Amino acid sequence: MVETNRKKLNEKWLLIANLAANTGHAMIWPVTTLHMTLNLGQSLTTSGLVLLVAALMNVCGAFIAGQLFDRWKPYPSLIGASVLAFLSVFALFFYNGWPVFAILIWLVSIGLGAITTLLNAYATTVTGKQTRVIFNNMYIMLNVGVVFGTLVVGYLFNYGFSWLMLIASTLYAVLGIIVAIFFNVDTEPVQESVEEVQNDTVTADPEDLQKAIKFDGAAKKAKLKMTPLLLWIAAFLLLMYLSYMLWETVMANYLYKIGISTAHYANLWVLNGLTIIVFQKMISNWANKRNYAISVISGGLIFATSFILMLFVNQFWQIVLVFELLTLGEMLASPQVPAWVSQVTPKEVSGQAQGFVGMMISLGRMLGPVYGGIMLDHGWFDALFISVFAGMVLVNFGLYLMVSKKKSTKA
Repeated sequence: MVETNRKKLNEKWLLIANLAANTGHAMIWPVTTLHMTLNLGQSLTTSGLVLLVAALMNVCGAFIAGQLFDRWKPYPSLIGASVLAFLSVFALFFYNGWPVFAILIWLVSIGLGAITTLLNAYATTVTGKQTRVIFNNMYIMLNVGVVFGTLVVGYLFNYGFSWLMLIASTLYAVLGIIVAIFFNVDTEPVQESVEEVQNDTVTADPEDLQKAIKFDGAAKKAKLKMTPLLLWIAAFLLLMYLSYMLWETVMANYLYKIGISTAHYANLWVLNGLTIIVFQKMISNWANKRNYAISVISGGLIFATSFILMLFVNQFWQIVLVFELLTLGEMLASPQVPAWVSQVTPKEVSGQAQGFVGMMISLGRMLGPVYGGIMLDHGWFDALFISVFAGMVLVNFGLYLMVSKKKSTKA
């Protein structure tokens, strides 16, 4: 047996792996519905069901990966997830007819859910920087990958779906090679640094951490246990990504109804990615000097406000301003949540904790198109915006009460 390298993971390789994974991801999902409807002759309903199952498979992948990180071995787990993603996407180069396409997409989803969770869990083991800084850098690389992947799709889709899958599978092969060479490291999660604890006025005390862990069986295997704070964070993630998915799915139809072209809609996403790449460092520098609750709740409220403003917009420049407001909220909240979860959960369950984050995000992505579709099919445009605004305000208020209670208890 090869002896495990006891060095910690170098952040550079974590970020490159994250870039490869998310560029490949961005090359697959934008064309899934197009391929099913334009090339395979399937209905929108069928494609929607395929994506629904894919989201469930993503949740399963995140859950399994979290368990494997904590209870088995992170290194072979990530290699296995990378191999599954590579083989599934590479198979799509040769076999992308119906119904094999759907089965392979579901296998890809399991692999991608596992990869995301395992990379996030590995992020908690990197030393030399605050955990929240690591996650901010991961978030930037995610969006660089989205921009690159989207551009490749835009240029190459007309040349054939198979060629996109060949390029995407090459990226997952690169990911697997990087993992095999550089990820055989010590995966003992790092504790919060003194500097980070000083920057956060609502820290997890030993009693809170004990509540978030329990042990199963004679082997005393650690298991993540839900606490009230984690449940509110779960609700926050679920609603935020449910709302976000409205922009990725049904919002295109809504904008078309008010006279905004599809080309303008596509430009919004390029602007979103570029805004994050250019300004995320500045935003994160502000957020990292404050406790997690301030950055997450303020980001959540800004994010929510963008939806209520949709009631009053009807020109493209107004849409751009609202979308930039949504992006600002996303930049403040999204990368801080996995770092916050890492802080308030014991290191023994770091894999399960990041799996929990991935599962809530995937559930939000799964429910968003369904909820938005139902609302828009009935013409309830205003009710859609009001409901997601109200839901986000409610969970942000719940988080505020939770952290306020903790501060008053410690006073």
